[in-house]
Amino acid sequence: MENEKILIVDDEQPVREYLERTLKHLGYEIAGCIDNADTALDILKKGDIALLLTDLHMPGKSGMYLLNKLKGLNINASAIVLTASQNLEDAISALNLGADRYILKPMRIEEIAHTVKSVLEKRRLVMENMEYQEHLETKVLLRTKELRKTMDALNASKDYIKRSYIESIQRLTVVAEYKDEQTGSHLRRIGLYVKLMAEELGLSSEETEILYISSPMHDLGKISIPDRVLLKPGPLTPEEFEIVKQHTVIGANILKDSDSEFLKTAQKIAVSHHEKWNGAGYPRGLKKDEIPLESRITAIADQYDAIRSRRPYKEAISHADTCKILLEGDAKSSPDQFDPHILETFKKCREKFNRIYESVR
Repeated sequence: MENEKILIVDDEQPVREYLERTLKHLGYEIAGCIDNADTALDILKKGDIALLLTDLHMPGKSGMYLLNKLKGLNINASAIVLTASQNLEDAISALNLGADRYILKPMRIEEIAHTVKSVLEKRRLVMENMEYQEHLETKVLLRTKELRKTMDALNASKDYIKRSYIESIQRLTVVAEYKDEQTGSHLRRIGLYVKLMAEELGLSSEETEILYISSPMHDLGKISIPDRVLLKPGPLTPEEFEIVKQHTVIGANILKDSDSEFLKTAQKIAVSHHEKWNGAGYPRGLKKDEIPLESRITAIADQYDAIRSRRPYKEAISHADTCKILLEGDAKSSPDQFDPHILETFKKCREKFNRIYESVR
């Protein structure tokens, strides 16, 4: 922790005092507790801050403004954002502006300790790699052994950064659990179903991983659907169903404009996982290969889990009856709404679907 100064920026004095007291207790050095972005920026320009801890929403210039300015300072300071907002667009925008992680208010000391430690550990690895690269040309012939160790550290750093980013993405999906206590298990199962089918279809390990991480975000847009509609214990009216259908577009808008392959894929799935092979789906009425492969895979996984699970408007259905509905159809659906090749793949591995469902409850 030596020379790793932390700057706290929040317009609420109790929050600043709580953070300062907590971080000092954990052994960190506090460079200052500031209530506005302009003063914080002046301190950051001096270049001796290791970590910026900033609120997103403040009177005057916001935490987003501060993050944007931080990118241009080239001072190797990491950033964690604090927010009491459940607005996922804010969280994603902060990550895209360079924030390493975010913490939701009210904060817990355990979460503060874990997040600050993780971000500073990642910064140390990156700084070590940068320092080594600056001297690599003059030392490469004399320090072959040291080079090998450093390259191992570099790979470890990349893996750590990737895991941290994936963790931040997965935390976004947890927000949906506040809507429906069943959603958390549903999301975990969706990822496992999709991973299983991707492997059966022969997708590469990289494509499979991206699908596994991204597919649970397919219903992210439901966070904006009113509870009176989403949790209604009975059939929806046509007007209510039109409201529910908007979750595809809303989810895609939340996830758009990211450079991450995970979020790009998640956006693609969010907007088109209710499209149908026969063209009868929504929101755009796409058909056959017009529907992205990722969405065609997720559609069957989502439908299987939705039919099997208890919902406010229906009871749970057995594995055997669920498979019969998917493969043969019923009054509400028909097999031609799915990609025939992917449906055949589901048929081959349906017992593995059942084991996933029974083990993840």
